Parts: sequence; C-alpha cells; structure tokens
Amino acid sequence: FAYWMGLRQSNTSLPLRRLTSDAGLTFQPALSPDGTLVAYSSDRNGTGDFDIWLQQVPGGQPHRLTEDSRDEVDPAFSPDGMTIAYRAEGDADGIYTIPTLGGKSTLLARGGYRPRFSPDGSRIAFWIGERSFRTSKIFIVPTSGGTPVQLAPEFSYAAWPLWSPDGRYIVFVGNKNRMKDWESYTDNWDWWVVPAGGGPAVCTFARDVFKKYGL
Repeated sequence: FAYWMGLRQSNTSLPLRRLTSDAGLTFQPALSPDGTLVAYSSDRNGTGDFDIWLQQVPGGQPHRLTEDSRDEVDPAFSPDGMTIAYRAEGDADGIYTIPTLGGKSTLLARGGYRPRFSPDGSRIAFWIGERSFRTSKIFIVPTSGGTPVQLAPEFSYAAWPLWSPDGRYIVFVGNKNRMKDWESYTDNWDWWVVPAGGGPAVCTFARDVFKKYGL
C-alpha cells in the first residue's frame, strides 16, 4: 500500500513485460524465490479445465505440470523453489504439492484454499470454508504430511493467511462475529495477527487506516 501510494504521488510508471500470450485465461501467477520461474493457472491446453503451468520469466516455453480433468489453481512456490503447492477442485478437492520440475502430486489436506509456505518451507497455511465470506477457518499442515492444526478457532471467519518473514506469526482477514445481518457483520472485519504455534490473535486496526485514506 505504501509503495503504491509512493508511485502515485511521484507519478512514476513501471515497465511491463508480457510473459504469456494465448487465447485462453491465464491467471494467478506466482514467482519462484529466485525470480527465474513463474507458475500460473491456465486453460490454454484447450481441454476445458485449468492446469498449473510453469515457464521461465525471460520468455521460455510453457510447461504443463498438472494433467487431469480437474481445475488446478492458485500455485505457490516453496522457499527453496523445488516444490509448488496448489488447490485442486472437484471430488478430491484440496491442497496438493508437486515437484517444480514435474512428478507425482501429493494431497496434503482436503478442502483447502490458497496454500502458502512458511519461510522455512516446513509448513503450509491455508483456509477452509465458504467463498461467500460467511464462515471459514485457517489451518497449518506440515509439508511432509500430517493432521492440519486450526488457528484462531474463536473466529467465525478467518481466511487468506500470510506468514511473517520469521515464520512466527500469521496475518489474516478475520471476523469474530457470526452472520446475523450484513451491515453489522461487515463492521467487524479487520486484519489480525496470530502466533503460528497457536495463541490469541491481536487486531492490527488496519481497517481504521483504510478508512482514514478513504479506501
């Protein structure tokens, strides 16, 4: 936000380079940690479903990582760049991982959305719930597999988790109130921070900052 405000005030524009060109929909890009690869979801194959694709940032040829009839979306690189996590739709929906250079995919958790690796690559944070913003929960699962652990269970809605650089905390969008009427429900949204190992969440009051700037 501060970076965007700085560009806006200085009237500075950044050069843009087009990386993909096809007749389908290509979206949800993720850069590898070293900046040399980009992973994304696309239906460019023409089979009617979305797959995870990979290509070199300077303009290399696209490589299809997932090849089935389901939709695979929202890729994320591990810190070492060797693994990609993503969400698969369909009957076996959930969070999966696959080697960046190709190989067999592994199911880590059923029903999850938007996986994000911890800075050390040992865990993945994700959320499970409704896309209608009524109810959702945040979980963390080891990348080696295991039982997901819920964070901030006191929230009726907790989603979109992001790791702090040191891996000790998770910031997320949350609301403790349950849906009764939309007006009172939307008045209680904010960004919260919770210890990744569990504990009480602390409000950032980012909502007040957004309101101050008319956002």
